[in-house]
Amino acid sequence: MRKKIIGIFVVGILIITGFASIPTKAGPALQPLTSPDSQIIDIMQQVNESLLYEYLAGLVAFGPRVTGSMNCTRAAEYLYSTFDEMGLDVDYHEWHLAGYDGKNVVATFPGTDVNSTAEYILCAHYDTVPDAPGALDDGAAVAAVLATAKILSQHSFPYTIRFIAFDGEELGIYGSRMYARDASQRGDNIVAVINLDQIGYAITTEGGRIFQVFVPERSKWLGDFITTVNTLYLNQTNMRVIVYPNSEDSDQDFFINYGFDATRFLHTDLDQQPGHTPNDTIDKVNFTYLIKETKLTLAVITELASTPLELQVIITKPIPGYFYFFNLPLFHLRFKNLPPYLNLGVRTIVAGYPKLNVDVAPYDDITCVVFCVDGYSKNWQFGSAPHYEWRIYYYWHYLIGAHSVEVYAYTASGKVASDEMNIFFIAL
Repeated sequence: MRKKIIGIFVVGILIITGFASIPTKAGPALQPLTSPDSQIIDIMQQVNESLLYEYLAGLVAFGPRVTGSMNCTRAAEYLYSTFDEMGLDVDYHEWHLAGYDGKNVVATFPGTDVNSTAEYILCAHYDTVPDAPGALDDGAAVAAVLATAKILSQHSFPYTIRFIAFDGEELGIYGSRMYARDASQRGDNIVAVINLDQIGYAITTEGGRIFQVFVPERSKWLGDFITTVNTLYLNQTNMRVIVYPNSEDSDQDFFINYGFDATRFLHTDLDQQPGHTPNDTIDKVNFTYLIKETKLTLAVITELASTPLELQVIITKPIPGYFYFFNLPLFHLRFKNLPPYLNLGVRTIVAGYPKLNVDVAPYDDITCVVFCVDGYSKNWQFGSAPHYEWRIYYYWHYLIGAHSVEVYAYTASGKVASDEMNIFFIAL
């Protein structure tokens, strides 16, 4: 009886302290980019200071936009109406967390490929800390999102783009946290998220020539894609992109935690920046630099939404954020009485060994799907199919604690794509 009580206590401690690993997701196989697109070059030329200033001034005019305040509510209404005037489908994504209520503003630009569920997200946050006008944190980024949406709304692309202005970032990344959770539970096929947080500040010559991009290691494909786009359109951006490991405390974080690929764009000059102060005003924005950043952002999201997805692997179950008993999801891992930084909504814990469910698209050229545990091949399945499943099992010993489960799909034409998920196992 004592051993059983101790076992239950240890499991409880593991759950509360968050030792359960966070799910991750590897990239798809996209058709390689080999040359710049003249249409995209023409689109990039439409980015100008007048357009960016109009959107930034319209947002900053509300003053500090603290989540829950009237200023923040009015800013959300301004963003909603601005997207709506572009002819986009606009909705509020309302959320409640830790005693706060907020609204994310979501504008959807449907793709023309009706056979694909793939979507890309371009986002920034519109809330601020108290007493800060928020021109650079994060008004300039919101202006870039609006300008990109305005320009692209006059065109069409195969894949869906969602332009999102998040609320509650300054509280603890609340708005995007709840959106990513809901997207995961809906099974949204979010291929990549481009998060703009603090762009448009350059006070040195070198700072005005460099743009920082942050990606997790498993999303290296996304960093490589962005670097390639910048190389192809260097005459338009006139910037050097540097790819770093992922940064914390911004809206890409919980997308990554829920298994989506995501990146953050950030300006280079970080010293003496006026963010989180009353001095965060429009006159601190370097519009020459912001134009170049917006052009790059526009080129990246346009190429993503246009480039054929040649192969995708998606782990559909277990669903991130649940406690499973074998294949049965028992409850969502969120404890309302815990502070937000201990929120367990991104943990996946399994008692026993569940089946891993996987979708592959397109599937007519698949020769082999390989299931791995901690990087070691454990199961091979041959032949083409849209769905595959495998009961997670390690032949030589019980799976206990945090382990990585990976799935790779191979085609006859030599393409490879993969997905992965980290699960905390409780052996029975």
